[in-house]
Amino acid sequence: MRWPGFSGLSFPGFGFNSRGIKRARLTFDARRHRLWLKALQWVMPRPPKRGSEEQVLRGRFTRRSLVLGTGQAGLIGLLATRLYELQVTYSPRYKLLADANRINAQSVPAVRGGISDRFGVVLAESVESLQAVMIPDLADDLPTLVDRLGKIVELEPEDRQRLLDAPTKANRLQPVLIKDDLSWEEFARINMLAPHLPGVEAQTGWERRYSHGVDVCHVVGYVGRADVVEADRDPSLRLVGQRVGKAGVELGLETALRGKAGIVHREVDARGRVVRELDRVPGTAGHSLTLSIDVETQRFVQARLRREDWSSLVAMDVTTGEILGLASTPVYDPSLFVGGVSTADWQKLQAGDGDPLISKAIRGQYPPGSTFKIVTALAGLSSGAITAQTRVTCSGSYDYGGQHFGCWRAGGHGSMQLHEAIKQSCDVFFYETARLTGIDKLAATARELGLGVIHDIGIAGMRAGVVPDPAWKLKMHSRPWLGGETVQAGIGQGFVIASPLQLAVMTARVASGLKLDPKLVRQGLDKPIVKPVPLSFAPEHLEPVRKGMIGVVNDPDGTAGSAALPGIVMAGKTGTSQVAKASHGVPNEAVSRLLRDHSLFVGYAPAGAPRYAVAAVVEHGGGGSRAAAPLVRDVMADLLARDPGSRPQALGAATGRANREG
Repeated sequence: MRWPGFSGLSFPGFGFNSRGIKRARLTFDARRHRLWLKALQWVMPRPPKRGSEEQVLRGRFTRRSLVLGTGQAGLIGLLATRLYELQVTYSPRYKLLADANRINAQSVPAVRGGISDRFGVVLAESVESLQAVMIPDLADDLPTLVDRLGKIVELEPEDRQRLLDAPTKANRLQPVLIKDDLSWEEFARINMLAPHLPGVEAQTGWERRYSHGVDVCHVVGYVGRADVVEADRDPSLRLVGQRVGKAGVELGLETALRGKAGIVHREVDARGRVVRELDRVPGTAGHSLTLSIDVETQRFVQARLRREDWSSLVAMDVTTGEILGLASTPVYDPSLFVGGVSTADWQKLQAGDGDPLISKAIRGQYPPGSTFKIVTALAGLSSGAITAQTRVTCSGSYDYGGQHFGCWRAGGHGSMQLHEAIKQSCDVFFYETARLTGIDKLAATARELGLGVIHDIGIAGMRAGVVPDPAWKLKMHSRPWLGGETVQAGIGQGFVIASPLQLAVMTARVASGLKLDPKLVRQGLDKPIVKPVPLSFAPEHLEPVRKGMIGVVNDPDGTAGSAALPGIVMAGKTGTSQVAKASHGVPNEAVSRLLRDHSLFVGYAPAGAPRYAVAAVVEHGGGGSRAAAPLVRDVMADLLARDPGSRPQALGAATGRANREG
């Protein structure tokens, strides 16, 4: 387009004008057309001149071949490069993907480790069992298949529903347990009718079997199917027949007992049907554990506890810290849970009085009552707040800060020193001792004796109890500590709570002078043996407490004459734990059973050379000398007569029985 008046316009400083721009554009277009013409002439030359047709045609063919050959070579190069990537570079990846489609890998449950007592008597073991499994994806008509199975093996309604819901709740290729512990006839029928039961297979597996079940249920515990949370945490728990610990040692030492699962590789077709088994890597069996308990002692203790209804007891070896007996009532049969507890049995256990599923020996939380006076006496002596000769006058009551604290003997005990105060369990003496000592020293002494801490013995569900101090109350109740609460703590009331296991540890430490840790597993765990260290208390402070405990059982005015053993000196301490204010100052017979006080007793024997320590709690049993003291006496007599702690560990069950009987 031409602009009037701008023809031949120059732009100073730029060295060109509009005519120059047009000429440059024409020159560029001409060069571009000339380049295209030369390219076409090279590929498609002009018609040949006369006399040179053959040479020209040969040149034309050669140039076309070169162009086509170059293109073909490029395509072949691209194909070769891609083929190299598929065959060489990505070969391992695609090989794995192909094998994943062809080979099915399944984990195989490992054999769960066994549990035996100190003499080799089997308490829990894994035995081979016959079972039927189903792969939901291979079942053509699942409802019909379940109906057919119901005619071969007995299926509960919940089992039927579980099989029908299997495709929606799990991997359709993952085997689902139909029933275990099949009889040989049921196993044979399933194999014989296999063509009519698509997706069903009869195989061998492992089943947990418990011996002496009810006698050791709260020690050994039981196993069951993994729940959703457990299975998500460890996918191997979804295996058919895999069981996990749910209580006791089975749960507390689950990792050691379970072992490591194996794996089996099977070749499958396009529909997932098994063609053949390629290889099998067996799992690693779990550790077999030997416990310190004596099953004969357990049997005796459980029989004795059943006379007291709701009760618990722990017996320890004072020289080693090993637990010889740990029992609680009521009890349950762990075999109910092996194949999956039925709804009726579970509801019955839940509705049962006394919480049979809870081990009161380790989870029971009771005010220790007067058994805590051992702690108060030792704290007062070691802190210098009192001496063995300190006298306190008991008039039957104690006033502090306008509060009135009574003694169990309304008329009072008169003027008392430590020895008389322990054996007669004078509340006023220990009120005053606690006030002089202070709550911080009381709490520190209680913890050193084993109260207020969790003792890891391999059983799940341990509880620490409470040893209160100002920091604890501020944290838990957001209120400052009061002096009257120290007075209450001095006799084991108020906030103080403990379990029978902790009371047994306290007794064993006082008897031995060593910081013994309770032990339940003798063999099977790779744990170093730690030699107990002496307590921080001086012998001259421990001795008055021990003499007072001897007086409790053996002196005529002691509170636990019912615990005396013929020909053997036992030391002990009674305790009465108040349950409700309605029972204060009222005879236990005058109130309903659930409002009666708990009965406690701790003791060790022989007093001169301590061998065993026992702690017992009888719920709603009344005074400590009424129910708990005779219970400990009977168990201690059996322990000393049997003396399981001095017998060598046997290598097998038969040898263990021979040692006991011989």
